[in-house]
Amino acid sequence: ERPFKVEIDGTKNVLAQTDHDECHECHIAWENAQGQEVEVEIGEFCEGDLADVESNGYTLDESVVVGNDTVPAGSYPGSDIHCEEHDH
Repeated sequence: ERPFKVEIDGTKNVLAQTDHDECHECHIAWENAQGQEVEVEIGEFCEGDLADVESNGYTLDESVVVGNDTVPAGSYPGSDIHCEEHDH
């Protein structure tokens, strides 16, 4: 009987952890010719994916037009990726 109870408790713990995943919206912070920051939203990242995008950066597959600026497709380092404030 004891292992069965432990298994149920383990399942509840996993579900509880899933409910509290750390997820944040992120964007590329690109500097235009005038030195102004232009933001390109890249979506929501959670847990390991969040740590990965902040450390290793993000590849923008297509150029994105934001107002009068065109943010070029390419790889952006982690230092150019900004996510909602949270503990790293």
